[in-house]
Amino acid sequence: MSGFSKFAYGNISPSRAFPNVAASQTDSQIVAGVTGKKIRVLAFAFVCGATATNATFNSKGSGAGTAISPLFANAANAGAVLGANELGWMETNSGEALTLTTGTGSTTGVLVIYVTY
Repeated sequence: MSGFSKFAYGNISPSRAFPNVAASQTDSQIVAGVTGKKIRVLAFAFVCGATATNATFNSKGSGAGTAISPLFANAANAGAVLGANELGWMETNSGEALTLTTGTGSTTGVLVIYVTY
């Protein structure tokens, strides 16, 4: 994938996930955890539907997830884009899944580019 240096990740190629997360979800899985590996988010975008919806990324092992991003307060039919950052915008704890918690409102479409290492 162009635009990303491999200096920090050796020969690890970025992967993509693109779920749609319903409103009022807690810890909806975006990327499954991998034993002994962290998930580092290199870029992401999301947009919600006709009603404003909050979104927060989490690191989720057993029990409740832990926030690893600020709350994004997305206006109706709007969202957020954080472009390519080879150092990463956020990362999960080792072995934990990347999840998204959404507030009341609309379904949120999510696109995440990430590496596991």
